[in-house]
Amino acid sequence: MIQNTPAPSAPRLIALDWGTSSQRAWLLGDGGRILDVRRPDFGLLGTTGDDPASRTRDYEAAFDEACGDWIAATPNLPAIACGMVGSAQGWREAGYLTTPTDLAIGADDLTTVAHPRGVLHVVPGLRVAPAADGTVAGDVMRGEETQIIGALGMLPPTDRPLTIVLPGTHTKWARVENRKIVSFATSMSGELYGLVIRHGILGRTATTAVRDDAAFERGLATGTSTPSRGLPAELFGARALVLDGLLDPGSLPDYVSGVIIADEIRHLLPQYTAENRMLLCGNADLCRRYAAGLRVHGVAADIVAEEAAAQGLWRVALDAGLVDPAPSTNPEKESL
Repeated sequence: MIQNTPAPSAPRLIALDWGTSSQRAWLLGDGGRILDVRRPDFGLLGTTGDDPASRTRDYEAAFDEACGDWIAATPNLPAIACGMVGSAQGWREAGYLTTPTDLAIGADDLTTVAHPRGVLHVVPGLRVAPAADGTVAGDVMRGEETQIIGALGMLPPTDRPLTIVLPGTHTKWARVENRKIVSFATSMSGELYGLVIRHGILGRTATTAVRDDAAFERGLATGTSTPSRGLPAELFGARALVLDGLLDPGSLPDYVSGVIIADEIRHLLPQYTAENRMLLCGNADLCRRYAAGLRVHGVAADIVAEEAAAQGLWRVALDAGLVDPAPSTNPEKESL
């Protein structure tokens, strides 16, 4: 029986999504195919240096730990990164492009960082300019713009307006029209959840978390109820439910997650018109939770895997000329 199998590919690119709390590193081959992946537990918050020199040493050590053997095996392999590694508190500040902007990021837009093993190219973030009269604050993102580039590459071309929600520590809601990011908004829901559960009274009320989808759905319903008592009041209600024996302490984290996500969707969804296609991109469990929250409002959403960032970095590397689009091997190979 003749079976088509992917041709072997030499490593072509090191790609990193380096954020506030985590890092993902991919070794990519022809066409952006993932050859290897690593998830070191090192984000921006893992740096210990208060001065630029010590912070640089932290980042160099983290990069070497994640990717050093890849470079040793394939010297001069290009490397590109997106995310908070390019922030003012990161390895090197990479600046911002201002929306509305198209998604073609060229070589002149990248910031280069020299290190003992070569050069890292850092993708710029995006910003929304504040209102001229100061009544509306601006906004910023780093890393999510690359996920959006990758996600759009996975979809059939369309002129239909698209809303992409990227759940995470700082969840982004982005409006895309004609393959341009028109605007976006950030919700600190993920960070708020972490602070409430780990450092507040609810953290003392909860016990070891157990997955409880019913508690999450209950939290969604509470956070969506009309009239709303407001997020601070609904969050404290979780403690009262536990004390009254109406919520298991181990289920409190899922209940709180539902309350917070429901409140976010309640406020941001009306800004995105019903005719927009909704797309969720990111961690599978978080996308599942947001999809459930959107269904409460009668909105269906498609889901794209979080590896969209790897495909976005490949696309940026191609546009910037860091990699040659020609395959390293014959892509048409058959084996018996």
